[in-house]
Amino acid sequence: MTEDYKTITARSFNNDAKDFGEKTSDYLKEYILEDANLFITNLPGVRILDLGSGPGRDSLFFKEKGFNPLCLDISSEMVKLCKVKGLDVVIGDLENLGFKDESFDGVWAYTSLLHIPKSHIKPVLSQIRRILRENGMLYLGMKEGKGEGMIESGRYDGSIRFYSLYEDRELREIISENFDILHSSDVIFPYATYLNYLSKRK
Repeated sequence: MTEDYKTITARSFNNDAKDFGEKTSDYLKEYILEDANLFITNLPGVRILDLGSGPGRDSLFFKEKGFNPLCLDISSEMVKLCKVKGLDVVIGDLENLGFKDESFDGVWAYTSLLHIPKSHIKPVLSQIRRILRENGMLYLGMKEGKGEGMIESGRYDGSIRFYSLYEDRELREIISENFDILHSSDVIFPYATYLNYLSKRK
């Protein structure tokens, strides 16, 4: 039986968890600090879901700022790294958010939803809207490009992960079905460009 994209991607992150954590430890403060501060400034409360949290880098920042983040990740090794940081964490699936309606003030989904198929993104954003309270905020980071599929990482030897790549106009149309976009930015590297959007629940 052929393995699905979730199993392959989760195994990749399990194998690379420690290396990923070390290589990206300063990412928020170096590249998206202004956006992170804008996100927390606009939150109607303190409860944040860090969706696809990885090793908990961003949640640690939020916790240090006085917020109450919950990490969620499909990778058991990433979950372990969150626990080491003293963060609240659950192992879970980005596409099945079994939280009650209006459970969170903000959802932080930075470079996580790019690992699900394009045909699944609208239902997931609808779920995110459902679990956000009135005036709740979504911060979304995606990878620029075209197409989707299994891609071997150029930064982690032998790692294969599922990626969906988007153009700015395409993302704006998708996001705008459930959210009002308040701010956008990008992070440009030689190997990739990340498109970032801060949005409020409609």
